Amino acid sequence: MLFVLFILILFTLLSGYIYTKCPFLTTTLKADISYTSYYSQFRDVSHPADGWKPVGHTIDEQNLLHDMSIVVAAWSENAEDNIPTVPCLSADGHLLVLSVGASRIRYGFRDVSHPTDGWKPVGHTLDEQNLLHDMSIVVGARPANTKDNIPTVPCLSADGHLLVLSVAASRIRYGVSLTFVTVYPTDMKAVLPKHISSYPLPSSQQSLWCIFSDGSVTPVYIYDSNFYREHVSLLDCPLSQFANDQLWKLNQTIRVYLASTTTTKDRKIPILKAFVKVPVVSIISSNSSQESFTLCTSPLHNQANYLVQWIEFHRLVGFSKFVIYNTTDTDNYLSTVINMYNQKYPGLVDVVQWNFSTLRLVDFTRTRYFQVEALHDCLIRYGDQSEWLGTLDLDEYIVPLPPYETIVDYIHETFGRLIIGSINLWSQFFCNKNASAYTADENDTNRLTIERFTFRAPNRLKRGRQKYLYRPRFVQYLSIHRQVIGLSKEQPSEKHIMLAHYVFMTRLRAMSGCGLNETVEDISVRNRFVNKVKDAIETLMNKHYSNRSIL
Repeated sequence: MLFVLFILILFTLLSGYIYTKCPFLTTTLKADISYTSYYSQFRDVSHPADGWKPVGHTIDEQNLLHDMSIVVAAWSENAEDNIPTVPCLSADGHLLVLSVGASRIRYGFRDVSHPTDGWKPVGHTLDEQNLLHDMSIVVGARPANTKDNIPTVPCLSADGHLLVLSVAASRIRYGVSLTFVTVYPTDMKAVLPKHISSYPLPSSQQSLWCIFSDGSVTPVYIYDSNFYREHVSLLDCPLSQFANDQLWKLNQTIRVYLASTTTTKDRKIPILKAFVKVPVVSIISSNSSQESFTLCTSPLHNQANYLVQWIEFHRLVGFSKFVIYNTTDTDNYLSTVINMYNQKYPGLVDVVQWNFSTLRLVDFTRTRYFQVEALHDCLIRYGDQSEWLGTLDLDEYIVPLPPYETIVDYIHETFGRLIIGSINLWSQFFCNKNASAYTADENDTNRLTIERFTFRAPNRLKRGRQKYLYRPRFVQYLSIHRQVIGLSKEQPSEKHIMLAHYVFMTRLRAMSGCGLNETVEDISVRNRFVNKVKDAIETLMNKHYSNRSIL
């Protein structure tokens, strides 16, 4: 009785405050959602039953949302109030809402066969349905540790039609899905050893299906991205309920098979298999009160000696997760750096081993080593935990300009929760003072990159070489310097954010706008950040900065 009285008093005190302060409205609707885990398609969700998880950008916003959630949860279903009901004009006059509905296929897939519910025929023809049914029974009966001759990702598929580099799961890419990142069909013969036989087949000629270890089957949707010389093929299939529960509820590795009804009509055996596990941070999300920002590196080839200063700079300006795509680490330097971070900042840095030496692959663009594929792997693998995500080289720095101290503050204030695909970052090239040689300061590798190079091109390059910060839930396909498919791109203010692109740190190279007598001196980045970065490195190393060997 006392509790009920307390709730009534609390509601009386807050009712006037809610009406004037809260730009919200209520609606009455019903939705029959049988796949309950689909609620997690968007990441920032607070469940009071699990304990309050702060949502909102500021403390005031978090507290306001918390207070309102308590009041709403305490309301009886038939309680009368003065809050407008859809269709209506909102109480604050800011919104005119005509309707509201729920969907399981908006940003999601539909066709899934669940053996536990009885076999639901999938497939276009009766023969295809029977073939998939037979294969699903075999897969569902196979013990987890059974040895077989089915190729495991990364691999060339058993029929020679696909060269798959990685596979990852996502709850925000087309709903809840699994994505295979594959080499573009016309590039396969160029990257494989000459003695390996392959039979690239256009996606339009393939009918592919995912079969999960419980026998559930989902269709594969294929997209071949051919943007200038940047190619990649992605195979997307929805996760079955079984696979989704295994990944995110139990944090287990799942086994998935890729089946082709085009090429295995007689064999009745899948063409490849993969073992998938999501990053731990996607299971146990950190405090979501701030928008999370993730940076992935382009595939590194013995460049880790510039990694620490690059991470510490971007950590200072608001990035909270770093993913290193490692192709080689011949001197174990990267291992030393990662061990240091794991001790000081557990969970800050992940490493994805992006080396396909067992397949003896050679990218036809040798300086990139499957960079477009790595870009998509980062998007899919880490998109769930990231409100914003980018992929940069170690000579590229995203710099907030005054009055902003962090990228987070600028983007939150400027773009908030607008539904956009990405923001465009034009390159501002920082060059050596003399085109023909380094000065003594520029050649001093004991200095930070941002203090070695203080001369830049007079203007930003606006005809290529740009990079992007993406909203992972609203983009699907990328290239190194473009957003290929996704929602609208936005151009941020040049006065508030800059992509500082530094001259290659170990050898001279020509950069646009950096010719003789073209450059202008700009010490603003150095003066604002160099001491902060040095202090951060010293804190990381837990010893005096005079030991510069880790820079």
